[in-house]
Amino acid sequence: MSSVQPAERSRILRFVDRIADFCGGIGVLMIIFIATVLTYEAVARYFFHAPTQWTQDISITLQVWFTYLGMALVLKEGKMIRITAILGVAPLWVRYVCEALALVIILLFSVMATAKGWDVVNDSFRLGRRQPTMLALPNWIAELPVVIGFALLAVQSVAELIRLPFRGPPSFSPESELEDSNKGVLNQQGNQS
Repeated sequence: MSSVQPAERSRILRFVDRIADFCGGIGVLMIIFIATVLTYEAVARYFFHAPTQWTQDISITLQVWFTYLGMALVLKEGKMIRITAILGVAPLWVRYVCEALALVIILLFSVMATAKGWDVVNDSFRLGRRQPTMLALPNWIAELPVVIGFALLAVQSVAELIRLPFRGPPSFSPESELEDSNKGVLNQQGNQS
């Protein structure tokens, strides 16, 4: 018997989702900041002939951060890359099994990446390793998001595994994918006119 009641489980799952949403929001802010910093760099370099020494290091480091912080949100939203050619016509039970198997593989890989990543961060911190760039930032600053991102992905994959029997596997239809791609083409054509 499970010691966690359904209402408590639901609260925990909503909390996990809120963490993924929060990290996704932080990622959006990082993208805005990167765009602002790179715009500043372009203006400073080409109009005032005064390039900065920090924009590239900061931008690359933030790109690493928002990439890894966004993984849990991508899984939560069901936006991971999928190969749907066979799953689109597979029976329901096959889709359940494939989705569960994919989530278990994501979980196992995430746990392994978190553990190994922590070893790398710990070594960098202990040895004082620095990036070979202008700012010479400590390596752990760019390595820590790997640990945090995969830890969040592991937690989100457990949440998705718990939800799987209740919400069902993702459904795939060639028509919906065709409609999605046509909407993209139509939106692109509408923006050009």
